[in-house]
Amino acid sequence: MALTALLRNRVWLRGLLLACVAIAPIALQWAQPAWRVVWELEYLVKDRLTLWNASDQPEDRLVIIDIDEASLNSIGPWPWKRSVLADLVESLVSDYSVRGVGLDIVFPASADALGDARLAALAQAAPLTLAQAFDFVQREVPLQTGVPVLRALPIKVRANGAVVPEANGYIANHPGLKDARCVGNIGIQPDPDGQVRSVPLLARWQQTYSPLLPLAMLECGDSHPVDVSTLSSRLFSQPYWEVPFPRNWQAYTVVSVQDILSHRVNPRWLRGRWMLVGSSALGLSDRATTPLGDSVAGVMVHAAVLTALLDQVKNPPGARWESMGKAIAATWILLSLGVTGWAMGRWRAWMLIPLTLVWTAGWIAVAAWLMRQQLGVFVISPILAHVVLFFMVPLEWWLTQRDQGRLLRTFANYVAPPVLRQMLRQGIEQPLVPRYCEITVLSADMQNYSGLTVQGSLEDAAQLTREFLHCLTDPLLHHQGTLDKYTGDGLVSFWGAPVPMHDHADLAIQAAMQMVERVRQWNLRRCQQGKPMARVRIGIESGTALVGDLGTGFRSTYTAVGDCINSASKLQNAAKQYNHDIIVGPETAKRATQARLVAIGMIELSGHSRPLPLHAPSDAVLSLPHLALPLTGTPDTHIR
Repeated sequence: MALTALLRNRVWLRGLLLACVAIAPIALQWAQPAWRVVWELEYLVKDRLTLWNASDQPEDRLVIIDIDEASLNSIGPWPWKRSVLADLVESLVSDYSVRGVGLDIVFPASADALGDARLAALAQAAPLTLAQAFDFVQREVPLQTGVPVLRALPIKVRANGAVVPEANGYIANHPGLKDARCVGNIGIQPDPDGQVRSVPLLARWQQTYSPLLPLAMLECGDSHPVDVSTLSSRLFSQPYWEVPFPRNWQAYTVVSVQDILSHRVNPRWLRGRWMLVGSSALGLSDRATTPLGDSVAGVMVHAAVLTALLDQVKNPPGARWESMGKAIAATWILLSLGVTGWAMGRWRAWMLIPLTLVWTAGWIAVAAWLMRQQLGVFVISPILAHVVLFFMVPLEWWLTQRDQGRLLRTFANYVAPPVLRQMLRQGIEQPLVPRYCEITVLSADMQNYSGLTVQGSLEDAAQLTREFLHCLTDPLLHHQGTLDKYTGDGLVSFWGAPVPMHDHADLAIQAAMQMVERVRQWNLRRCQQGKPMARVRIGIESGTALVGDLGTGFRSTYTAVGDCINSASKLQNAAKQYNHDIIVGPETAKRATQARLVAIGMIELSGHSRPLPLHAPSDAVLSLPHLALPLTGTPDTHIR
């Protein structure tokens, strides 16, 4: 029963739905599911943000040494003699004074002895990083070729909870290169759609590890080598690190191997830079697809990783930034849902559509910034929340229509159409909820109703009642009053609710004067028809009252309860003792700023410790046109 009542309450229902919408996207930030459709959506958005973020600023810290088609035509087909590669490394280190060289090439078998010996010597003495490829694919027969070069995981990295993926096999260099000082992994596992978006910065094999080639290069530099343990622990918090791809491919400098060996490159262009040696030749089939575009040379992926790591070394994020991306995403979800939930109760349903689109566009901009800062974030989760929020608009429209229908049914017979339209514009929850309001009450009835109807037929009595109530109701609605109830031969109405009015006292007095005028005109017509005339008595008083949809589950009505209602009824009864059809109480007289009132006496009402002054409109006419009623009684009257 309580649950049903909550679901019927629009505020609670909206809050429950928004809470459900918030929980799942926030949970996605920390517990990312393996559902393919979710990751496809993540890739769809993130790939475009990656492309958007990629800068055209030239990358002047590293150079790609390309084994291109021109080099193959000049030097000969692949594989080259190891002495050629040794010449290349020696030239880069000695002639061009580069900072470090990374070979994106594996030598699983020995070749020319002299060339292998020279490479082995360079791998021990020069800032040269060789390559080995670890395999992360489950195979019936694991790959195990060559002798891998491995090391123990640094204590600091291990203590920070590094997650290192376990390799299933490897293709390493031949035994003659096993004493190489620096060796890095070039084994990369594409995503199911074939794109390379993330890389294993560390690969584990039998409780030892191998860094990725760019990371090994940083550790092997000729000066100021980078300790892997100094890098952000967030880089190793997941098995695979998302490559931010900070530069477009056009930002990288690519130099042909034959130009290096022929010394056609100005040494100043390469001095102090990192060198990555790889191949773009189609015949060598070292290609990769990335978010930046179609197939590129595999060495370009390592170039992007090296750029991102150099950015990390230059501007390492503080410890407090480690989980900032996820926290910002969760905060954005809560903020967007909170603001939209607030707007749902105040804006029209169709206005929520552009609001949701604005939130989505804003998040895309924030997500792009987070990705530029290399802060891990699940981009799609806030967007999913906004999509669900977008589809909540029809629900909000349905709830609006439902509540507006209820409002129309409740108030159509109580208030004037302009007031009803104003209520619909301002909102539909507030008018029905009982609350205390400052109101002005008008109580009106027909004097001597029994005497006028006792001698006539039933049809005459019914017509008399209808015509008289019509004279009272039209002015009431015209002056934006709320009809509380009909009392047989009269009515009770009030101003100030359901729509607040600062001039409710003046409106009530104006409505009363028009009522008297309408009854007067009606009496003139009845007199011409030879029918008896009827006098209207009106009492008006202001005060605080409980106003709202009151009653029980069986029956309820929109009404007002308070002392001012009783006072207005007593003032209406007192009118028969005065030659004024309208009696205005003291509280209404205080609040009226436009009506011209005159004092007509004092009155004692039950519940009040002292007599109350009475007033009447100075320019009001009498409802009986041809009769000035004599004053009966004294101005000082005691009424219970």
